Amino acid sequence: MSSYRVLIVDDERMAREGIAEAIDWITLGMELVGTAINGQQALEKIQALQPDVVITDIKMPIIDGLQLIEQGSKISSQIVFIVLSGFGEFELATQAMRFGVRRYLLKPSDEHEITEALQWSKGEVDVIRSNAAGNIASSVPQNQGILSSSIPSDLLQAIVDADEAQLMKISRAWIEQLLSEGLSLHTIQDNNNHVLSYIRTQLKSEYGISTVHTNVESQDIQAFQKELGKLYTSYHYRKIDKKAMLVIKIKQLTIQHIQNRQLSLQWLAQHYLFLNSEYLGKLFRQDTGEKYTQFLTSVRMKKAKELLLLHPTLKIYEVAEQCGFEQDPQYFSNVFKKFYGFTPNEYRKQHLVDD
Repeated sequence: MSSYRVLIVDDERMAREGIAEAIDWITLGMELVGTAINGQQALEKIQALQPDVVITDIKMPIIDGLQLIEQGSKISSQIVFIVLSGFGEFELATQAMRFGVRRYLLKPSDEHEITEALQWSKGEVDVIRSNAAGNIASSVPQNQGILSSSIPSDLLQAIVDADEAQLMKISRAWIEQLLSEGLSLHTIQDNNNHVLSYIRTQLKSEYGISTVHTNVESQDIQAFQKELGKLYTSYHYRKIDKKAMLVIKIKQLTIQHIQNRQLSLQWLAQHYLFLNSEYLGKLFRQDTGEKYTQFLTSVRMKKAKELLLLHPTLKIYEVAEQCGFEQDPQYFSNVFKKFYGFTPNEYRKQHLVDD
């Protein structure tokens, strides 16, 4: 079988359609076989369409993403799941790891991130097919014995759950376990570095967080825990930073599309961000202290002021159009006066007199 069949599951229409339309499926060598609006419909389509890869949201009505992964895996243990999740849903997303999910994308994910995840999933599907064909030995990593332990995933879980005490407790238990098994100090050091490498790889592939690769040069538990602490700090610094970056992206898109009369948070959500507009509005207000509509008006007014100053020959209606207002110069003038205390014409005359 040379094709890779993909099913998209999300209760938000614009998210489903956004992914479906953004990906160049032919170039990627994959086939979009269908979409589903919730986990229940997805389970029916898994039975009928037999997808190799399922991209699924976490929060959905009827049957959510976690239930879909659990039940879908029983229908076919060969499905590769990619989880899509919004801010504030980290706990749910990390629970998916317990069902074997290894790829997690944070909304909003652009087409490059999704394409990269899909490209990765093809490799996973190839491994599954190879194993099914009896080529298990050639597909198992050399360090499988180390990573088959629950310790690496438990440590990753503690990092994601912001449970630093648990992180230290598990790491100490890990070292004590290795010592009790009579392993050499050199082997313990190698195992620690394998675990750290595993966590770095998972943070990169599932959370998009890159960390500096360093090896522990000692078998000492303090050295191991110090490196885990660095990974913990990197993850939580970037997690907070991602929210700030989303607000910055909203501002950049607003400035970029200021001439668009349809510009709104709903329009940005539908065409660029693929997130719930109410959530975006709440996040924007928390970060900036103002509503998005207030920010949009201020950007339009600053643009209008700039045009009035730099292009004195522009008609008022032309200024209004370039700032995203309908062809209603009176309405534009009213908004301008409410914002600055004088009309566009008054402002322009005052400026010319000052010059």
